[in-house]
Amino acid sequence: MSSTPPLRGRGLRLEPLATTHAAEMEHVLADAALYAYIGGSPPSRADLEARYARQVAGPRDDVYAWHTWVVRLADEDTAVGYVQATVHGDDGVAELAWVIGTPWQGRGLASDAAALVLEFVLASGVGRVIAHVHPEHVASQRVAARLGLAPTTRTVDGEVEWEARPGIHGR
Repeated sequence: MSSTPPLRGRGLRLEPLATTHAAEMEHVLADAALYAYIGGSPPSRADLEARYARQVAGPRDDVYAWHTWVVRLADEDTAVGYVQATVHGDDGVAELAWVIGTPWQGRGLASDAAALVLEFVLASGVGRVIAHVHPEHVASQRVAARLGLAPTTRTVDGEVEWEARPGIHGR
């Protein structure tokens, strides 16, 4: 599962990340309020270009696969965020993450985009799916729940680990 294919569904188009996405994603990620729970601050175009170059190159360790998609509204061809899946090949775990720009939040886009990625990782034979969600980030908790993930007692860097295993929660 080394290449990242484009994905489509529910009025969304997920494009595999490219360094050329930096310019438009700078605008999507520009609102400081977006970082209230995930930490950090709005990145510059140069920061994004460097980050995207590293992500596109992939991890140095063949045990991992990085998959990142820019989320677009299919009808408008507008970038609205991104979704990531980090697949740990040695233990069959996929870690999902999602960020939707502030102007597009509250429309179910994170849930729809993350569901497409979940379908992709489950089709690859992943045995466990996790996400780390800030304990006060209600919107992301709702996304995780819609994906069939449930909170665990584990915390990582102050975030609650949510998980699902294929066959659980109807997946």
